[in-house]
Amino acid sequence: MRPARTLSWTIGAGLAAFVALGASGQGQVASEEEAMEVAEKRSEAMKSMGQSMRTLKRFAEGRGSAEDAAAAATVIADTAPALPSLFPAGTGMAALPDSESKEVIWEEWDDFVAATERLGEKAAALQAALDAGDSGGIGAAFGDLGKNGCGGCHSKFREKRDS
Repeated sequence: MRPARTLSWTIGAGLAAFVALGASGQGQVASEEEAMEVAEKRSEAMKSMGQSMRTLKRFAEGRGSAEDAAAAATVIADTAPALPSLFPAGTGMAALPDSESKEVIWEEWDDFVAATERLGEKAAALQAALDAGDSGGIGAAFGDLGKNGCGGCHSKFREKRDS
């Protein structure tokens, strides 16, 4: 329990500190250095959510603990509201060689923000199912989170780069 809570707190504190520094989704980065810093914070947040999804998948497959699954859902729910602040203009594929963020994010900003809100809602629904111990609800909420939460953004706003 302790490592998962520590991870969630560390990620949350890091995102809060970054947001407090004045990053805003609709804003423009001032320099290439700032763009790289934002991209690094964004990458950390995405990797954290990806790890959380792997933890949730293991739990859905009958491996792992409910406590770890709840902590993983919390990471996603806590990270989702901060995502728009991690996407200032000038940090997409056109500006940064390693970015997977399509320019459509800034062209359709309101849709992007709605997608991040949906991600948070789907994670909260999974948290509720986990809290209730509803195994059928957990499976349905996990599937919905993957398809309509994570997938809702990735299908439209992300282009996976060849590594």
